[in-house]
Amino acid sequence: MTGTRAVHWILAALLLVAWLALWAVRRRIPLWFFPAALCLAVLCFPAGVLAGRAETAAAGCTADNLCFSMREVDWWLNGALAMLACGALAAVTVAVELGRAASRYLSGRPGPG
Repeated sequence: MTGTRAVHWILAALLLVAWLALWAVRRRIPLWFFPAALCLAVLCFPAGVLAGRAETAAAGCTADNLCFSMREVDWWLNGALAMLACGALAAVTVAVELGRAASRYLSGRPGPG
């Protein structure tokens, strides 16, 4: 985690908390969670561009003087880390569900539903 600030991990941490809360309440992750999380992570990229433009517009930037905002980088890193977290949570979910299915199959119990 060296080189990144705590602000870069906000969305990934929120996704982890939501995922843990869904496991605690429902014992399953609904199918809408991962596409919604990915959409939220992808929306960080255009939001970063808008936030960066709003910040650099006030600084008197011209076409010759290219300005760059760290706020833009914060949003982009947030989105990238959230995508990585979403992929990791999806892999853990698949592994747990496969383990549950194998356990049910080996014990001879019928599945849910």
